[in-house]
Amino acid sequence: MIEYRFSISMSYQEFIDIYYGGGAQHLVVLSDTNVRIAIPAGRMVPFVDSTGVSGRFIIQLDNNNKFVSLKRI
Repeated sequence: MIEYRFSISMSYQEFIDIYYGGGAQHLVVLSDTNVRIAIPAGRMVPFVDSTGVSGRFIIQLDNNNKFVSLKRI
Protein backbone atom coordinates (compact mmCIF):
# COMPACT_ATOMS: atom_id res chain seq x y z
CA MET A 1 0.00 0.00 0.00
CA ILE A 2 1.15 3.51 -0.84
CA GLU A 3 0.33 6.47 1.37
CA TYR A 4 0.59 10.18 0.60
CA ARG A 5 0.00 13.16 2.88
CA PHE A 6 -1.11 16.51 1.51
CA SER A 7 -2.73 19.80 2.45
CA ILE A 8 -5.59 21.49 0.66
CA SER A 9 -7.38 24.80 1.01
CA MET A 10 -10.19 25.48 -1.44
CA SER A 11 -13.28 27.65 -1.18
CA TYR A 12 -16.75 26.21 -1.54
CA GLN A 13 -17.22 27.96 -4.89
CA GLU A 14 -13.91 26.64 -6.26
CA PHE A 15 -14.90 23.12 -5.29
CA ILE A 16 -18.39 23.44 -6.81
CA ASP A 17 -16.90 24.76 -10.05
CA ILE A 18 -14.72 21.64 -10.33
CA TYR A 19 -17.32 19.15 -9.11
CA TYR A 20 -20.21 20.38 -11.25
CA GLY A 21 -18.29 22.22 -13.94
CA GLY A 22 -17.74 19.24 -16.21
CA GLY A 23 -14.37 18.45 -17.64
CA ALA A 24 -11.96 16.29 -15.70
CA GLN A 25 -13.60 16.81 -12.28
CA HIS A 26 -10.34 16.03 -10.46
CA LEU A 27 -8.44 17.92 -7.82
CA VAL A 28 -4.71 17.82 -8.42
CA VAL A 29 -2.75 18.10 -5.20
CA LEU A 30 0.94 18.00 -4.43
CA SER A 31 1.94 15.56 -1.69
CA ASP A 32 4.48 16.36 1.00
CA THR A 33 6.98 14.37 -1.08
CA ASN A 34 6.24 16.44 -4.24
CA VAL A 35 4.16 13.76 -5.98
CA ARG A 36 1.20 15.08 -7.99
CA ILE A 37 -2.01 13.21 -7.20
CA ALA A 38 -5.26 13.56 -9.16
CA ILE A 39 -8.16 12.90 -6.82
CA PRO A 40 -11.70 12.55 -8.19
CA ALA A 41 -13.64 15.50 -6.74
CA GLY A 42 -16.34 13.13 -5.51
CA ARG A 43 -13.89 11.60 -3.03
CA MET A 44 -13.62 14.98 -1.29
CA VAL A 45 -17.37 15.58 -0.92
CA PRO A 46 -17.55 14.19 2.66
CA PHE A 47 -14.99 16.81 3.74
CA VAL A 48 -16.64 19.87 2.13
CA ASP A 49 -18.57 22.31 4.30
CA SER A 50 -20.05 25.76 3.68
CA THR A 51 -16.60 27.35 3.60
CA GLY A 52 -15.08 24.75 1.27
CA VAL A 53 -12.51 22.08 1.99
CA SER A 54 -9.26 22.54 3.87
CA GLY A 55 -6.87 20.66 6.08
CA ARG A 56 -4.37 17.84 6.06
CA PHE A 57 -5.21 14.49 4.51
CA ILE A 58 -3.78 11.03 3.95
CA ILE A 59 -4.70 9.18 0.79
CA GLN A 60 -3.97 5.47 0.53
CA LEU A 61 -3.55 3.72 -2.80
CA ASP A 62 -2.96 0.06 -3.55
CA ASN A 63 0.15 -1.12 -5.39
CA ASN A 64 -1.62 -0.44 -8.71
CA ASN A 65 -2.30 3.18 -7.67
CA LYS A 66 -6.01 2.48 -7.18
CA PHE A 67 -7.87 4.37 -4.46
CA VAL A 68 -8.18 2.67 -1.05
CA SER A 69 -9.04 5.43 1.41
CA LEU A 70 -8.92 9.15 2.18
CA LYS A 71 -8.76 10.48 5.74
CA ARG A 72 -8.48 13.92 7.30
CA ILE A 73 -5.68 14.08 9.86
